[in-house]
Amino acid sequence: MLAAGFFAFWAGKNPTGTVSEPNVIGGFPESGENAGSAFSEISGGSINGSKSSRNGKEFSENILTQLTENAVSGAAYYGTTTALYMERATGHIYKINLDGTKKIRLSNATVPKSFEAIWSYKSDKMAVRYFEDPATGSIKLTVKTFLASIGHLLKATSTSEAELKGLALPASVSEIAVSPAEDKVFYLNNLGNDGVEGVVADFGNKNQKKIFELPFGEFNINWPVKDNIVLLTKPSAKAEGFLYFLNSKTGALTRILGGIKGLTAAVSPGGENIVFSGIGREGVESKIYNVKNKTVSNLGFAVLADKCAWGRKNKNMIYCAVSAKKPDNNQPDGWYQGVVSFDDGVWSKNITTGESKNILSRFGADIMNIFVSSDENYLIFTDKNDGTLWSLKLR
Repeated sequence: MLAAGFFAFWAGKNPTGTVSEPNVIGGFPESGENAGSAFSEISGGSINGSKSSRNGKEFSENILTQLTENAVSGAAYYGTTTALYMERATGHIYKINLDGTKKIRLSNATVPKSFEAIWSYKSDKMAVRYFEDPATGSIKLTVKTFLASIGHLLKATSTSEAELKGLALPASVSEIAVSPAEDKVFYLNNLGNDGVEGVVADFGNKNQKKIFELPFGEFNINWPVKDNIVLLTKPSAKAEGFLYFLNSKTGALTRILGGIKGLTAAVSPGGENIVFSGIGREGVESKIYNVKNKTVSNLGFAVLADKCAWGRKNKNMIYCAVSAKKPDNNQPDGWYQGVVSFDDGVWSKNITTGESKNILSRFGADIMNIFVSSDENYLIFTDKNDGTLWSLKLR
């Protein structure tokens, strides 16, 4: 984990192709005059007359459907009414309607122990992360990364499956993200004692371009905006976190948020707003930062920002999985480690009007990996408890 010492280095030296001038946010900020109205305390019990059945359960005219019985490594939309997912145990890829009908297995290749699958913006390419069994005499699992083109799989029918084809990246690749607008990936390559480098390439790992290098560093990475990659220091309640925008064209690195313990964040598709959480004066706090205006407002409830996703059609909408139990000061560590679980419902908020709605009552799921469809008629998410995939049809 990286803390204040990270900036001791940055004060004296910056990576090639970066800019050093940071934004103004350092430490957990207080909300300004634009702070949204806070929600009342969310208590136990069902809301808006939810019915008894879990699968196909209706909440305020929204319909919840369990799409899989087995754990998934990742999922994506294919159009507005269909989802793709990779089954965690086998690595097989499936296509399924968001109402749970017409499930088709697309691939017959086995990729055991996959734990992350990320699709391209057209969902015809993907990056898969999986554990490789240790070598003889070793107990250490090796993480491997596989890049695949799956356009041919999408033509498969229920009677014809296709082989998953692609190429493996070096074992030194520690993190990977996929562009939201181009057939490109960005990955961190561990250089051992020489630190880490960031590389942009296509899905064939060609046309490589190194855009930054650091002598050390551990980051979670995401690519929500065409020209901006997000670097977030590995979150911990015991360490100050920092968030950067890395320009994928120029390599310029700009600090956006910093000095916040337990920092997690979700950046809007246009890059204008960030919902972030961290340890504040009253425990875990969740706020919204407007990057252009450099203003901070309250989200209205305490939630780990990893449990939030921004709207695609209406970029002022945010959807978050909210538990009746407020995250304590040891989060997100306990949640990442699996020793803490939450019973979540889903809330939406329009950050322009301040209007908030409870759109899904709690039903025993610890929600993560929320994705919003392009027409904002569906949410899909994973239950962290068992890894199953769910869809929520919005009214």
